[in-house]
Amino acid sequence: MSGLNVLLKRIPYKFKTPSLLDSRAFIGGRWTPAASGATFPVYDPEDNQVAYKIANISRAEVKTAIGAAQTASKQYKQLTHRNRKNLLRKWTNLIKGNRDDLAAICTLELGKPITESYTTVDYGISFLEWFDGEIERLYGETIPAARGSNRIMTSREPQGVVAAVTPWNSPVAMILRKVGAAISAGNAVVLKPAPETPMCAIAIAKLFEQVDYPEGTLNIVTGDAAASVDIGDEMCHNPAVRHLSFTGSTSVGKLLNTECAKHLKKTSMELGGNAPFIVFEDANIQKAVDGLIACKFRSSGQTCVCANRAFVHHSIIDEFAERLQTTVDGLFKYGSVWDPDVNFGPLYSPRGVEKAMSHQEDAGGFIKEDLGPNFYVPTILTGGPSQEMRSWTQETFGPVMHLTPFETEEEVIKLANTKESGLASYFYTEDISRVWRVSEALETGMVGVRTGLVSACEQPFGGIKESGIGREGSKFGVEDYTNIKSITVGL
Repeated sequence: MSGLNVLLKRIPYKFKTPSLLDSRAFIGGRWTPAASGATFPVYDPEDNQVAYKIANISRAEVKTAIGAAQTASKQYKQLTHRNRKNLLRKWTNLIKGNRDDLAAICTLELGKPITESYTTVDYGISFLEWFDGEIERLYGETIPAARGSNRIMTSREPQGVVAAVTPWNSPVAMILRKVGAAISAGNAVVLKPAPETPMCAIAIAKLFEQVDYPEGTLNIVTGDAAASVDIGDEMCHNPAVRHLSFTGSTSVGKLLNTECAKHLKKTSMELGGNAPFIVFEDANIQKAVDGLIACKFRSSGQTCVCANRAFVHHSIIDEFAERLQTTVDGLFKYGSVWDPDVNFGPLYSPRGVEKAMSHQEDAGGFIKEDLGPNFYVPTILTGGPSQEMRSWTQETFGPVMHLTPFETEEEVIKLANTKESGLASYFYTEDISRVWRVSEALETGMVGVRTGLVSACEQPFGGIKESGIGREGSKFGVEDYTNIKSITVGL
């Protein structure tokens, strides 16, 4: 089923291209319902009503999709880099031309305010534009040989079939960041979108279908939480899949990585964070306040690089907390997510609300029930959590921010670094020596110095320790989907 008849509820938006809406999976260049006829519901977070029902496919159908991708990859890798570039540019232009509808789908599925949905669509487009330039920069090298009679050169080749699993919290951007890089490098992709946001992936595939890629170059396999287990297992164990890229929780990432290791598959894992945000005594307080708001409260606090633990020097914590609360009170406008003036929306589901409440501990919950069941007001708590509390060791993934005082640089570095996580960290100081000292001391893959935003298409995105393997975006994000072949020639 496709078009407006897919929608099961009324929304205050008129789609310009209704055919982008579809309830079916995309396998081998064809739109297909689940063989069993099974579907699963997708909910609108603004009111928890069913927005539409999507094909709930089986493991056998995932296997078919992988087979289609394998066939397509053999044809696609024969294209020149210039041909790949031209195809990617056509797809990018189609996505730009359907920006309004893609943003509307993101708002419907995720509850993002429409203005924020435009931001995530534009962020996704920026990756495709960046990868467009990187396609023809996938150079090989010549290497001086120790034996004078030999010549050594390298080339970068596609890996074949890439399986990609994307999260719900920024669906358009995360899909384009993974799929765009893999396809730019010459691979075919089987994409499993999050059960909460499958229509973003479907709409993107509808536009992909309009470009002359070989059939099967991109496949969309959809399933609910239960089906996701079988889908993931097939991706891990099917020998045709040579690379599994996953963004999600650390626990699931560990499981997938363990299963892929049984076949020595390459993996890239963008996993959970527990980002520290440090404000030193010499910081510009208002800039630090603005940075924390940008870092913590965008997407209602539902990003993996959100500040999760804020440390503020004891000498300025009272002023910082007052300014933070005042700025938050004056900044956010609440209401219908379809209102372009609204800039703060609900959490993605009741599960998100439950977790935010649990991390707020004894302070209680702050739900604006007049706006909907999942609308959690930004909450700032002073005193900080104890190291035994869940909000210290787990990602909150919601708009709850504890402020913890500290006294010395050495103390806060020890507090900030954890044994497990190492995705992003942030700090504010005006001391140039401290900039380098602390940047080097923080054990994370990304550090934001006097900025609360560390994500950009040209920047390597990823973590260390249990926060991830590999990098996304930048030139490294494309290179990650290639194999290096060395060729030695005897004279």
